[in-house]
Amino acid sequence: MTLATRYNAEAKRLMPHMADDLAVDPAIDNAGHIDEIVFRRSEYLGGMAAVLLALLDQQK
Repeated sequence: MTLATRYNAEAKRLMPHMADDLAVDPAIDNAGHIDEIVFRRSEYLGGMAAVLLALLDQQK
């Protein structure tokens, strides 16, 4: 399972109303790439993506 798959699932679980805005290609397996993609959409979404990635990192 890629990082993006886990990230998308966590976004949907924690923020179902924002999941589509936060979603990235499930093939991505690099946190920096995910953060960069979402941050380009908006700084607000980029901040949420950073938190989601940190939560996923803690779950390891």
